[in-house]
Amino acid sequence: MDIARLVTGLAAAVLAVAVQSPHLRAQVRLADETDRLAFTAWFTFLADAQFYRHTPDVTDCAGLVRHAVREALVAHTPDWHRRAALPISPPFADVRTRVQPRPDGWPLFRVSDTRYAEFADARTIIGLNARKLGRDAAALRPGDLLYFQQEGQRAPDHVMVFVGPSQFDRANQDWIVYHTGPSDSGPGEVRKTRLADLLRHPAPRWRPSAANASFIGVFRLAWL
Repeated sequence: MDIARLVTGLAAAVLAVAVQSPHLRAQVRLADETDRLAFTAWFTFLADAQFYRHTPDVTDCAGLVRHAVREALVAHTPDWHRRAALPISPPFADVRTRVQPRPDGWPLFRVSDTRYAEFADARTIIGLNARKLGRDAAALRPGDLLYFQQEGQRAPDHVMVFVGPSQFDRANQDWIVYHTGPSDSGPGEVRKTRLADLLRHPAPRWRPSAANASFIGVFRLAWL
């Protein structure tokens, strides 16, 4: 038997069990609905902002999620705003319940049964730190993730962030941002599109539709 194919199959099986579990644990604990709303506002804003000003830590789709999660949870002091150099300063309240950094980074994402870390790839974010809502894009709410598996690609797992209404472009209510990831032709880039346009994507494998086998579904971060 092809060992690479066996490993891929086992990883997919683990993922399938994880995404169906109704009792996911997460290192991030938000105290109440006020904190959940504050986190969602910052998370979607910071993901969206990457389209307008890029930071070097965002090099792929999972990096976009990691960046937005981490920065959504910090205190947004005047010094933070100066360093972030955002195009606009949103009037959002801060999340009151924060994860404290460790010498080896922020313990944000569950990466095993007993370990949390700042780094998690797309499959780990989805499999161990989010819950599946189904495969109907109508279920999307701001802060949710769209997850695709493009078999045959070097990096088959891909996540997009559903922003919904954008602080930068108020003309529509269904914005999505994502990083294309690196390829042989370059480092990739952050892109922004509407859900309505993605549903009509010229390549059917990128349409968030139940008819598309590559679209695994809509996921929500476990702490929301």
